Amino acid sequence: MAIWLSKKRKKEIIAVVILVLILLSVIIVRIIGQDDTTVPTLIAEEESGVAEESATKEESDIAEEPAAEEESGIAGQSDAPEYALPPEEEIPVYSPASAREPADQIIDIAHMYPYLKEELDIIALQYNCVAISLVFFDGDIGEYYAYQYGYADLDEKRVIDADTKFRVASLSKLVTAVCAMVLVDEGKLDLDEDISKYLGYEVKNPEYPDTPITSRMLMQHMSSIFDSSAFHSSLAARVSESTQNLLEKSSSFRKRQPGTQFEYTNLGYSVLAAICEKLSEKMLDTLARDVIFDPLEIDAAYVSGNLQDKENIAVIYNSVHKPTRAVEAQLEITDSGGVLGHDHHLAQGGLVISAIDYAGILSMLGNDGIFHDVRILSPDSVRAINNTNAQGRAYKQGLATRYSFGVFMPDEGSYWHTGSAYGTFAQYIYSADGTNRGVVVITTGATTGRLSNRMFEVCTDLSRSAWEYLTNT
Repeated sequence: MAIWLSKKRKKEIIAVVILVLILLSVIIVRIIGQDDTTVPTLIAEEESGVAEESATKEESDIAEEPAAEEESGIAGQSDAPEYALPPEEEIPVYSPASAREPADQIIDIAHMYPYLKEELDIIALQYNCVAISLVFFDGDIGEYYAYQYGYADLDEKRVIDADTKFRVASLSKLVTAVCAMVLVDEGKLDLDEDISKYLGYEVKNPEYPDTPITSRMLMQHMSSIFDSSAFHSSLAARVSESTQNLLEKSSSFRKRQPGTQFEYTNLGYSVLAAICEKLSEKMLDTLARDVIFDPLEIDAAYVSGNLQDKENIAVIYNSVHKPTRAVEAQLEITDSGGVLGHDHHLAQGGLVISAIDYAGILSMLGNDGIFHDVRILSPDSVRAINNTNAQGRAYKQGLATRYSFGVFMPDEGSYWHTGSAYGTFAQYIYSADGTNRGVVVITTGATTGRLSNRMFEVCTDLSRSAWEYLTNT
C-alpha cells in the first residue's frame, strides 16, 4: 500500500512539473516575441500651448446636452453593475462588413488570438464597459483585426458584432474635414479664402473686422470662433437656431485675432459644414455619402435614419449603465429638412459608423487617398490633413489631425483624435511613418479618466494592448 501511494505521488509531482514547464515556455516565447526596440509606446506628454477657458470642454464634442458628460469619472469609482462577457455561444463569429473586399484578411481576435482576447477582456472589466468595438488595421497588407465585447442593448441582450454602428462623437470631425478636402480637390473651396464669400453673409470677429476668417482656420481650430453659451443653450434646448444666427452674435468669438491661437471648437466645424453644403448644394449627410461612404461601400451617416442597416445601432450608456441615447432617439435626428448651411449639431459629432468602416477611412488616408483602388482624395489633400507643421498647440484636430508627438511612434509621431458624448468614449490612432497601421476603439458605459495628453484611459489601454501584441506576433 505504501509503495502504491508513493507511485501515485510521483505521478502527481511529474504532472505539476510538466504544467509548470509548459507555462514557463509560453512566457519565454511571449517575452522573446517582443522587441522593446520596435514596440511603439504611448507617452503621456503634458499638453503644451495656451490653456483656454473652454479647453476643459474640448471633448464635449457634439454637446447637444453638455450636462450629459457627468459620466467622465475616474475608473473604479462607478456604482454601475458589472457585466461579464456574454456566454461564448452568444458571441457571433466575425463576418466581414460589406465594405471589405475578399482580398482583405479580416481576423477575429477572439478566435485567432485568445491570449490577446483575454487581455482585452480584463481591460473591459477593469473599466466596466458595456460595449467595445476595436479594430486594428494594417492597410499595406490588407489585414484587419476585430474585437467585440458586450452588448449593443443591455435590456434586449443584443450582443454587438463587427458591423454594429456607434455614434462616434468628435471622430466625426475628420470625416467632415475629408468632405471639405474633396471640395478643395474639385476646385470649389480655397482653404485661405474669406469664408464670408462662401456663406453668403459676413462672418467677422467684431474685435478684428479686417482679419478674414478662413476654412483652414476653422479646420485647425484657429478661427477665434468658440462654443459660446448661446451655442450650448441652443443644443441643450433643442432650439433650431441657425449657424448664421450664432455667427451674428459677438459672444461666439474670442477677443483675439483669427489665426493666432488654438482653441478647440465644435461650432467651427458646424461653420465648415455649412460651407460644404453651400458649395456642393447638398446636405452634409448626402455629400458624405456621395463622396466617401458610397464609393467605399460604407454604411454610415450623420443622420441615422439614412443608414441602410438601422437594426444594428448601439444604445449609448453612461458610466452607471443608464441609457442616454436609445436607438429610437438616435433615429429621430434630422438635418433641418434640407435647409443648406442651417444646422450646427451634426458635423462635429453626429456621425454613426462601425469601427471596421471607420478603419477603412483611416486606411485611405494612410494610402495617399486610395482605398480598394478607389481614390477619395488627392495626395496633396492627404498631405494637408496630415500636416505636421500645423500651427497651434502640440495636438491638432481635423486639419491637421496630429495631436501629440510621441504617441505609438516616438520618432515620427502619430495622428489621433478622441470623441466623447453621453457615455461614448472613442479614439483613433494611425501611424505617420508610412506603414498604414492604426487602431479604432469605440466604447460605451466605461468609467474612465484621461491621460495628460487628453487620451482616454480605457481607449488607450485597449489600443496599446492590441498594437503591441499584433505588431510583435
